[in-house]
Amino acid sequence: MTIRRQYSLPNCTLVLEGLSDGSAASQLDMRPVLSILMSAECYVKGLGEPLSGGREFFESLVRAVSSYAQEFMSGVHYPDRYGPNLSMVQLQRIDGNSHRLTVLPAEAGSATQIDRKTEMSAEVDLTTVQLFDLVEAIDQFFADTQTLPELSLQLTPISKRYIKSAEPLAKRSLPAVVGVSSLALAAMAFFLVPIPEVQRPRDPVRQPNPAGLNQGTPNPGGSGSPNPTPRPADGLLPGERTPNVEPNSPTPSSTPQSEASPESTPSPVSEALPSPGAAAGPITDPAAIELLKGQLSQQIDGVLKTQPAVDAELVYRVSVAKDGAIVGYKSENPAAVDRSEAPLSELLYKPIGTRPPAEPLADFRVVIAPGGTFAVTPW
Repeated sequence: MTIRRQYSLPNCTLVLEGLSDGSAASQLDMRPVLSILMSAECYVKGLGEPLSGGREFFESLVRAVSSYAQEFMSGVHYPDRYGPNLSMVQLQRIDGNSHRLTVLPAEAGSATQIDRKTEMSAEVDLTTVQLFDLVEAIDQFFADTQTLPELSLQLTPISKRYIKSAEPLAKRSLPAVVGVSSLALAAMAFFLVPIPEVQRPRDPVRQPNPAGLNQGTPNPGGSGSPNPTPRPADGLLPGERTPNVEPNSPTPSSTPQSEASPESTPSPVSEALPSPGAAAGPITDPAAIELLKGQLSQQIDGVLKTQPAVDAELVYRVSVAKDGAIVGYKSENPAAVDRSEAPLSELLYKPIGTRPPAEPLADFRVVIAPGGTFAVTPW
């Protein structure tokens, strides 16, 4: 019984006819195994007569199409694709969308040639779409395990010696030339640098005391400067009288200690507010004042969110430096004075190093309402 297998694509169809030898038959197989190929036909859309032949033609068609597709997809030309002996089926590229398939006459006395349909050579031009439909039909054949199961496709990687670099030789050699030139220039530069002279450290020489000057006794306070005029144990020089000082009287001083002025005593309502006289001058630039106002509002808003709401309106005068740091504040109403800790104490600048002794400041009026809102205006 003749077995017919067909693998169809829109632009190409493979038809195989053969017999089964019965050696691989199984009761579980619904389709018989086609193990003896009698004829193979390749129908191409637009071609009147099919390309046909026996097993030699089919095996040559499979090898040629698969190898050519590998070359076409990789872009690497493989001149020894057909080996030392020319294949019965050959493929050459004509242009970007045309490929020529040539079928040579069968060898005389071939044991695998059954019919005589390919005694005359054939030449067919395929488009790229037709070519890949033929590749897909061959792939369907290899996926069918019930048709010529002993036939397999052996594809091997292309050798690296056929891969040509896309960059020209001059461009590839440019980095090496630049590297060698740079190394040569660096060697010449180091060669011209003089060798530094190394001198042995000299021992210190003790200097004599000129004119026999009296160096005095070292100061017991720890400083290295000598005391040019040593005093006796009583601390008086010759001819100096002891002043009449009563035991309970205070030590005389060139300037009597004055009582602390009201300015020197910190006010109970001020919190580290810098003295107006210590500043170099107020910040008067409207743009800078508006920027500092926004920075101060952000800082106060962040602190008030973490603290409980106040029960009375609090008014403060806040001094801000040009970098946005709060350097001081002062309570301006009785409710703010009576509070033991102001809400703004967390924002006060904590010095890490030293700030300038006199820097321009901007003063703002901060009013904190019982509802948790606040207002910031220039002072």
